[in-house]
Parts: sequence; C-alpha cells; structure tokens
Amino acid sequence: MKNKLLRTTALVGSMIALGSGVSVAQTTITGNLDISYRAVSNDTTGAGISSFRGFGKESQINLANKGKLNNGMDYAAGFSLEFDGNDLQGSGTNTATYQGLHGEGIYLNFISGNTTLHLGADHIQNPDSHGLINPVGVGYMTSYGNNVAASATSAASGIYPTITNSPYGAYGAGVIQAVPGVGRFSAYYAPSATDSLAGPDIGNNASINNFEGTAESAIELGFTGDLGVKGLTVAAFHNRRDASDRSSADTIGQGKIKGTTLTGAYNFGQITAAVDYRKSEGGAKVASTTSDEEIKGKAASLTFAATKDLSLGVVYGKADSNLSTKPADEKIKIVAVGYSLGPVALNAEYTNTDNIGGVAGSDAKEIIVKASTRF
Repeated sequence: MKNKLLRTTALVGSMIALGSGVSVAQTTITGNLDISYRAVSNDTTGAGISSFRGFGKESQINLANKGKLNNGMDYAAGFSLEFDGNDLQGSGTNTATYQGLHGEGIYLNFISGNTTLHLGADHIQNPDSHGLINPVGVGYMTSYGNNVAASATSAASGIYPTITNSPYGAYGAGVIQAVPGVGRFSAYYAPSATDSLAGPDIGNNASINNFEGTAESAIELGFTGDLGVKGLTVAAFHNRRDASDRSSADTIGQGKIKGTTLTGAYNFGQITAAVDYRKSEGGAKVASTTSDEEIKGKAASLTFAATKDLSLGVVYGKADSNLSTKPADEKIKIVAVGYSLGPVALNAEYTNTDNIGGVAGSDAKEIIVKASTRF
C-alpha cells in the first residue's frame, strides 16, 4: 500500500564544518496524506447538537538521513512536519501548530550492531496506537460522540486509554536493544514529560519555563516483538513519574502517575485474534479521598483477511474509571472494513458506544471513512 518517492543526495560539502571525516550519507523524503469523512449521531441530552458530520485531514512530511560515522558506527537522524486539519484554527499561538511543527518525529540515533542510542521526541517505540487491536479500522478506539465539554452529565469523548501517560512525545534520551528472534526492548527518559517542550534554541538564554512544563520527569520501559513465536505480535509498555505541584489537576499530594499497556495479536491463516489491556493511573484525584484516578480498558478483536486486498474486523472494548463523575462502564463495539487499492488504502468503521466517558446515557453512533496514501 506504499508508493514511496525517494529523493537521495550526497551530503559532503554542506557538512564540511563537522570535519573531513564525514562519509557520504543518504537522505530520503517521504510523506503521507489522510482524508476522512465522519458522521456522528448521539442520544445524550447534554450534547448540545445531536448530530454532526464533516471532513478531516492529516498530512505529514518526513525527512530522514542515515550513514556511517568516522568511528565505524551507524547513525540515523530526521524530523517531521505535521499539518493536521485544525492546526491553524484559533488566534494567537496555537499549541497544536507548535507541537506539530516543533516536536514531531525528531531523532538523532547512534547505532552499534543491535544497540541504538536515541535522542529526540516522538520517535522511540511507544504505546500510542490501537493498531494491533483494531488493525482494519480507522485508528483509535476512543469515541467522539459529543461536541461539548465534559461535565457530570455529559462527556466530551471516550475514556478508553490510548497513550496511558506515555512520555514518548516529550524530548528525552533512550536506548533500544534488538534481540534477534525475540523483539526490541527500549528504555526512555524524559526530563520533563511535556509534549514538544524542548528548551531554548541552541545558544539562547534559558529560563525554567523553557525547560519545565507541568509534568515531572518520566521513564518508560517497552517491548515489541514476537518472542520467537511465528504469527505472534506483542507490545508491552510501562511508565511512571512523580505528580507535579504545577497543575491543579495533577497535585503534589498524589502518588506516582503511571501507565501500562499489554497488547497481543496472533495470526493463523486468514484470521488474526487480538487482546488489549491498558491502565492509566493519576492525573486527577478522587473527590474527598487520597486515591488517584484509575482508568482501565480491556478489548478483544477478530480480523478476517477475505482476500489479499479486503479485510474485515470486529472489536469489543470496555473501559471504567473510579471517579464518581464517571460511574458507568464505557462499552465500544466496532465493525470495520479495509480495502487496498495499491498506493491508496480505504478504511471504514461503524462504532456504537454506550456510556461515553463513563457517563450513563451518553450513547453515540459513528461512521468514519478514510482514504490514505503514502509517498
């Protein structure tokens, strides 16, 4: 489903300041474009508008470079520019625009055999995907049945966990160790687990606001691989950080803010079965207690490859929270279909969600269709 247009260039003269020992490197430019149509109908009295529909867009340009260092090690470096549909809306400095242009897919890696030392943001392996549990669908399992802010009687969106407090989007350092026949292990440390916070420009004056956001330092351990079992795919992640005293919703009186993701998929012939468990802990406090909020999500799915181009999938997921404002279990049912046209992929899903955001009676139905291409 990929039709890559690669542009290569020998970079020697432009890097002469780094020394005459710099070897020839290869630079590639790739990108992607996704255009979607979504229609939503909800039954929640507090939703404001009972239905809405429209188009969405995501696009991205990726620049990547790789080569040899003069000490014999390999290196890889790159960054991305992301332009999503709502990035330029609003007035003044837009956080989404800043993050998309400033903190997307940035990496400088030093590679020795199966060991990679990583510097950057939004590029080390991470749990930010429902791709194993919903491989045919449009993307995340989270539902968007309402168009108003959450309250005690209405929910803005679903609570099924996605990134589970992962710091992968923040700038940091990590190591990735590949074990042939098993998978890839990773450890990542972010001094401030705040997305897109990268400090000042090189050489400029600095202040605390350049380096520290509302999140403390965090570490995440991860694994992706097949554990030596043909047909098996496993993703396991765990992260934790201290609570911060710089946010009213993230107070110093809390314990550790943590996240756990365990996902497994097994393919046998034309059928793939998958299970997903996610737990997000912290970020809000249970009223009148010293307990932190816990959100747990569990899901199972079956995918059927009908032909080499056509796939069908069904997913059932459930999420719950221990907050009194989210008393009901959120239940998500998805039917999805995917079709490959070679360089263009078409995906569609119908989602029926009960008790969105853990609010009883906040029910919604959604249809979303997406056309995607890579180049």
